[in-house]
Formats: sequence, C-alpha cells, structure tokens
Amino acid sequence: MSAEQAARRERVTGEPRTARPLPRHRAQSEIDEQTALGEAYVRSLMRGQLRAALTGFAVLALTVATLPPAFRALDDPAVTWCVLGFAVYGPLGLIAWWYVRTAERNERDFARLVADRPTEGRPPHGGPTRARAPEPGSPNTRPDHGSRAS
Repeated sequence: MSAEQAARRERVTGEPRTARPLPRHRAQSEIDEQTALGEAYVRSLMRGQLRAALTGFAVLALTVATLPPAFRALDDPAVTWCVLGFAVYGPLGLIAWWYVRTAERNERDFARLVADRPTEGRPPHGGPTRARAPEPGSPNTRPDHGSRAS
C-alpha cells in the first residue's frame, strides 16, 4: 500500500434517506378552517394579550392609587403640582412601553407559530432548547479525523 492510499480519508455515512415533505402552514389552515386546534391557537394569543393588558392596568391602577395618600402626606401644593405635572409621566411611559413590547412579542410568537418557525430563545413546540449530538456509532455520524483546523 502506498503512502497516498494510506492518507486518503473516507466518510462513512448511512443509507441515503429521502425526506418527506412536511405539511406547510398547518397551523394557518387550522385557524382558517376554524377547527378546535385553530381556536386554541387564537385563544392562546388572546389570553396572552389580555394578560399583558391586565398586568399593565394593575400596575397603572396601583401607581395612581398611591398618589392621593402621597399628596396628603406631602401637604404642599407646589410639590403636588410638580408630581402631577412631571413625575407621573415617567412611570406612565414605562408602563406603555412595556405593554407595547409585550403585545408585539406575543403577536410575533403567534406569527412564527402559524408559519411553523421556532421562536427565538424558546424551544419549538415544547422540544429541547439545543440540538443533541448524534449517538456514537450511529449510521449518520461523519468522522473527519482532523480534516478541519481547530
């Protein structure tokens, strides 16, 4: 055996498989046909949006409810008007920013679900969050034996 034949590397792979085409936009058709599963998808979106709205409203209500006791404790009309004129808008803007961000994220996740694309940073359809390494000795492993530089 010559040195060229000994240095030659081969990849051993399993039997070629043909991939079955997956049904496209299954969730979209479920929603369009108004099936029980499509109803569950829409109900899930509406529940997420309602949760965000009620949370934002609760934070706003707690913030506004604390103002009268705070004004009574301050007992200074100038400070009261400064708080009403300036200090209230910061938390109000933060609540609005949080709500819009949450609502858009809910809608983006729903659109990805309908398009059968995984959401960023979340497992697709309850699956694992990271890919698993192939089992040693499985027919689809491809040992390179150092052909790539580390």
